[in-house]
Amino acid sequence: MRYILSLLTFACFAHPIWAQEDTSERILDDNIRSVQLNAGAVTPVVDLKNGRINLTFDYVSDELMDFVYTIVHCNSDWSPSELGDNEYINGFTEDRITNITNSINTLVAYNYYQMTLPNSNMKWARSGNYILKIFDDNDDHRLVLVRRFMVSENRWKVAAKLSPVINSSKIFTHQEIDFQVVHEGTIISNPEREVKAFVIQNMRWDRMMGPIAPRPFIANRSSLNFDFQDSIVFPGGKEFRYFDIRTFDFKGNNVLKIQRNPDTYQVFLQPEHDRSESHSYGLTGDMNGRFSIENRSQGQSFMQCEYANIMFILSRNAAFEDKEVYVVGGMTDWQLKPEFKMQYDAPSKSYFCNPLLKQGFYNYEFQVVDDNNFRISKDDDMEGNWHETENLYNIFVYYRPFGERYDRLMSSGGTTSGPNNK
Repeated sequence: MRYILSLLTFACFAHPIWAQEDTSERILDDNIRSVQLNAGAVTPVVDLKNGRINLTFDYVSDELMDFVYTIVHCNSDWSPSELGDNEYINGFTEDRITNITNSINTLVAYNYYQMTLPNSNMKWARSGNYILKIFDDNDDHRLVLVRRFMVSENRWKVAAKLSPVINSSKIFTHQEIDFQVVHEGTIISNPEREVKAFVIQNMRWDRMMGPIAPRPFIANRSSLNFDFQDSIVFPGGKEFRYFDIRTFDFKGNNVLKIQRNPDTYQVFLQPEHDRSESHSYGLTGDMNGRFSIENRSQGQSFMQCEYANIMFILSRNAAFEDKEVYVVGGMTDWQLKPEFKMQYDAPSKSYFCNPLLKQGFYNYEFQVVDDNNFRISKDDDMEGNWHETENLYNIFVYYRPFGERYDRLMSSGGTTSGPNNK
C-alpha cells in the first residue's frame, strides 16, 4: 500500500516522521469501510484515568465476521516501545468484538461493528502512543485494520499561538505555530534530551512535525519554550471541498444528481476546478478534512444508512503528463487509494472516479502525484495555500526522564488558525 509522504521539512532540531509500516494507519481488507475512531473530540487522544475511545466500522457483506483486537504501546515516533504487553495492558491482551448490528433494508448489505476501550476485559495502564489492531480470526488471524490513538496524563499545559511568518516567500501561504509548555510540579534535569513535542495539522499523519526539542532554559523554570522563528511552519492549504449525502431524498450541497439503481445509489457531484491560483478567502465551515456518517432521510434510522457510488468530477482541458490525480481526505486515511485514483476522459475534458461511500458529510481535496516516484507534485498542486485558512493544530508533548523505558505523554493541546484567531 502506498502512502502520501510528508512534504514538510525544517531545521535540524525537528524533522518529519515517516510512518513506519507496522504502525501506520491502514485498512487491509477492502470490505472494511467507514472506519471512525472517536474519543469524544476531533483528536484520538484520551485521558489516562477517565478517557474512552470508540471504534466503529462496516463490513460490506452479509457475512458475519469474527474480529478480535489488541493494543500495542509505541514510542513518540510510533515505533513499538520496549514495554511488554503486561506492562501497559491490564486484563486480557486480546479480545473479541461482540457488538455487531446488521444494516436494515439497505441496497448494499453490511454489518456494523463497534467496540469501546477501556472495557471490563482490557484497559491501558500507561500513557503514550498506542495502535489498535483488528484481526480476522476466521482467516489465520489476518491483520485487517490499524488505527492510532494517544493516552495522555494531562499533567502539563500547552499554550499555543499563531505567529507572523518571517520568510517573505511564505507570508501569504503558510502558518507558523509557537507554544510554551508549563510543567509545574515536574523537575526536568535535561529538557533538551528528555522532552520532545510533535505538532500535527488537522490530525493528518502526513502533516506532522517532530520531534521538536525545547529551547535551552534556566534551571528550575516551570515552563519550556518552543518559539523557533521560521521553523514550525506549515502550508496553509485551502478550506476543504465538501459534499453532503446525508439523505438521498433530495440533492445536498455540491450534489448534481442522484440516481437509484437496482443494486445501489449513484451520486454525481458538481464538477470541480483547479483553485491553486485563487487568493480570495472564503470561510466554509469545513471539518478540516474529516467526514461524518449521518442519516437525515425521513423516517430512517442510523442502521438504514445507504452506500452509494460517488462520481467525483474535476474539469481540466488536458490530462497531466506523467502524473496522476487522486481524491484524498479523512475518508481515504490521507492515503493514495486505487479506488480514488481519477481517470481522464478526453471528450468531457474531465478527470473522474466513482468510489463507494456511506451516507454522510465529507471533506476532501485533490492531489496530483508524480508517476515516476509516486510523490505529491508541488508544481501541479490543484488546491494552493492561503495564510487565512482555518486549520486545527494539535501539540503532543512527551517526557522520558533518564532511566525510563517509554515516552510518557504529558500533555496535548493546540490552537486553530484562521480569521477568527488573529
